[in-house]
Amino acid sequence: MVSEGLEARIKILEDIEAIKKLKATYAYFADTGNWQGMVNLYTDEAVVEFVSMGRYEGKSEITGFFRDMLPRALPFMTHMFHNPVIEVKGEKATGEWYFEVPATHAPTNRAVWMVGKYEEEYVKVSGEWKFKKILAEFYFYTPYDEGWVKTRMYGVNP
Repeated sequence: MVSEGLEARIKILEDIEAIKKLKATYAYFADTGNWQGMVNLYTDEAVVEFVSMGRYEGKSEITGFFRDMLPRALPFMTHMFHNPVIEVKGEKATGEWYFEVPATHAPTNRAVWMVGKYEEEYVKVSGEWKFKKILAEFYFYTPYDEGWVKTRMYGVNP
């Protein structure tokens, strides 16, 4: 028989792994252009804010961003997430992740690097973790061939 304390710790570890899977699915959907799949990862009242790229509230605005705006600006992306710090408290959780995204910037037809940090809130809906809030802060967004020291397109100092 497993003790209650051990069961609770196992449950938290399972929740953390489910949130990591949610984040990996987000990356896969963003990189493959599966915008409907992407939107299904959010709660109905979710908020997404990409500093320098706008704030989007609710599934309708989030859908418009991922379906219409993002592919025109960045038709190729490969998301990589690092160093997750996830805190689970019952049916709610928070997470912080560093990201690196090599991408194609369509307006300039240049390869770019996007690097920064995601701060997120999650909630469990019908037994499944969903994004409630995402704030993405860019440390830099810069041409691949010039780097963040020579040409910073926009961003803040890390």
